[in-house]
Amino acid sequence: MNEPGDRPRILIVDDEAAHMQALCSTLRDHGYDTRGYDTGQAALDALRPGAYDLLLADLMMPGMDGIMLVQAARAIDPDLASIIMTGEGSIASAVRAMKVGALDYIIKPFKVSTILPVLARALETRMLRLENAKLESQLRAHAAEMDALNQDLEVARQQAERANQEKSTFLSHMSHELRTPLNAILGFAQILTSDKLPSTPDEKQAFARHILQAGRHLLTLINEVLDLAKIESGAMTLSLEPVALARVFQECQAMIQPLATRRGIELRFPARAPAHVLADRTRLKQVLINLLSNAVKYNRERGTVALDCVAAQPGRVRIAVRDTGAGLTAAQLALIFQPFNRLGQEGSAEEGTGIGLALTKRLMEAMRGQIGVASMVGVGSTFWIELPATDAGVAVSPELVAFTPVAPLPAPAPGADVSADVRAAGSVTASVAASVAAALPVTPDGGHTLLYVEDNPANLQLIADLLRLRRGVALLSATDGEQGLALARQHRPHLILMDIHLNGMDGLETRRRLLADPATAHIPVIAISASAMPEQVRHNMAAGFFRYLTKPIDVAAFTEAVDSALRLPSPTKEEQDDTAIGATLDR
Repeated sequence: MNEPGDRPRILIVDDEAAHMQALCSTLRDHGYDTRGYDTGQAALDALRPGAYDLLLADLMMPGMDGIMLVQAARAIDPDLASIIMTGEGSIASAVRAMKVGALDYIIKPFKVSTILPVLARALETRMLRLENAKLESQLRAHAAEMDALNQDLEVARQQAERANQEKSTFLSHMSHELRTPLNAILGFAQILTSDKLPSTPDEKQAFARHILQAGRHLLTLINEVLDLAKIESGAMTLSLEPVALARVFQECQAMIQPLATRRGIELRFPARAPAHVLADRTRLKQVLINLLSNAVKYNRERGTVALDCVAAQPGRVRIAVRDTGAGLTAAQLALIFQPFNRLGQEGSAEEGTGIGLALTKRLMEAMRGQIGVASMVGVGSTFWIELPATDAGVAVSPELVAFTPVAPLPAPAPGADVSADVRAAGSVTASVAASVAAALPVTPDGGHTLLYVEDNPANLQLIADLLRLRRGVALLSATDGEQGLALARQHRPHLILMDIHLNGMDGLETRRRLLADPATAHIPVIAISASAMPEQVRHNMAAGFFRYLTKPIDVAAFTEAVDSALRLPSPTKEEQDDTAIGATLDR
C-alpha cells in the first residue's frame, strides 16, 4: 500500500505492445508509476501483494484473457483495484468483469481525459476498502479486547462473590465455634454466682473444672485460628534451617507419652533417626505433635501409635505416623483437611477444633513439604509428611520464608456438620451425660416433662444443672433428631429444647417433623444454638420455634423462655388423640 505522497502504482497488461507502452508513458506523465506486460501470465509472475495499487487489463488476450487475469490477480492481492479495457463494449462482458471483481471497464479507443477519472475513482475505492478493512480489524481487535476484559471482570466478580461468601461462612462458623465453649464458661459461671441456684462444694469444683477445660479449649481454638489467619494473610514468617530429627522425635515422644499412658496406648519411635531436614523447627514440632495426639486420641483401647522415618524420593525424607484406630472412609478422606470438619467426632468426648489438620497442611506447604494420608476402615490410618533432606555438615544460614497468601478458606462441603468442633470443651463423658438424664426424677402429678435434644454432654450437663432445682420438672435427653422424635412421640413432653446442629438429622428438620405429626405439633420448641448471626437466626426461626436462644446461654433469658413456654395451655390427651385420629382420617 502506498504511503501518503507516493505515486500510485499501476500494472498495465495489453497484448498490443505499442498500445501498452503508450499508455504506460502517458499515465507516467500524469503522476502514476506504471509497469507494463503484454501477457497475463507475465503480469501474474510479477505481481505480489502490495506491489501495485491498480490493475488495468485488456479483455481480449490470447491464453489468459482479462477476466481470468483479474480473477487470478485478486486471488494474490484481494485489495488490488481492477479495471477492464475492451473494444467489445457489450453488456455481457461488463457483467462478467464485475462478477470477478473489476471495479469498472473502459471502451477502446479512449482518450486520456476519459480514463483519468476512472482511475481516480478506482483508486479511491481501493483506499476506502483498505480503510474499512483496517477499521474492521481494529473493531475486531477492540471487540476481542473488550470481550477479554469482560471475561476478566466476570472472573474477578465471581472471585469477589466467592471470597465474600467464604468470608461470611467463615465468620459464621467462627461465631458458632467461639460461642460453644463460652456457653460452658458463662453458663457454669452464672450458676456459681447465682443465689437462686445453690450448689455444694463438690459441685462448685466440678463447675470450675468445666470452666477451666472450656477456657483452655477456647484458647487452643483462638491460637489455631490466629495461626491459620497469619498463613492466609502472608503475615507468618518461617526460619528454614537444618533440623536434626532425632532430637525432635525425642521431644515429641516426651510430650505425647503422658497422654498415651493415660489412654493405654503404646508408642513406638525409631531407635535412630540420623536424617536432617530443612524446616522450621518449632513448626515441625507443632505438626508432629498434632499428628501424634490425633493418633492417640482416636485410637482403639490399648492400641498402638508408631512413628517411622524413611527416605522417600531423592532428596526427600518421609515421616509417617501410624495408628490402630477405626480408620477413615473414602468420604471422610475427601474432607480430612477441611477446616471445621471433625468427620463425625463432634459428639464424642474427645476435644477438638477441626482446624488442626487444615493448619498442619498449610504449614507443610509453607515449609516446601507435603502431607498425605492412607487409611483402611477397621485397621487404622497413616498420616505422612515429606520434607527436603539436607546435609547437617554443611553450614546453612537460616532461610526466612514469608508465606504467600493462599486462597480463602474453602467453604464446608454441603451437609458437613461444622457446628460442634469445639463443643467437646469441658464436656463430661457420654456415659456420665446419659446418667445425668437417667437419674432425674419421674415427673410428679401436675409437674412438667422437658426434652433436650443435644449431642454435646457439656451442654446437657449445664441445662440439667439449671433445671435441677425447679420443682416438678423431669428432663429427658436425646443425642440426635431421630431419638428426639421417638421420645417426643412416646412421652409428649410439655417443652422441647432443641440444638440446631446435630449429627444426622439436624434440629431444623427435627422441628419440621414434630410439626408434621399431630401428636407432637402442639409442643413448643425452644432452639438453643451457637448459630447467632442475624441471618442464621431469621432462617432458623422460620422453622417454627417458640423462642431462639443463642449460646452462651443467659440464665435469666433461659428461665424466662422456659417459664413462658410452660405457661402455654396444653391440649388434653383426649384432644391430642382426637387430632391424631382426624389427621389419619384426612389421609
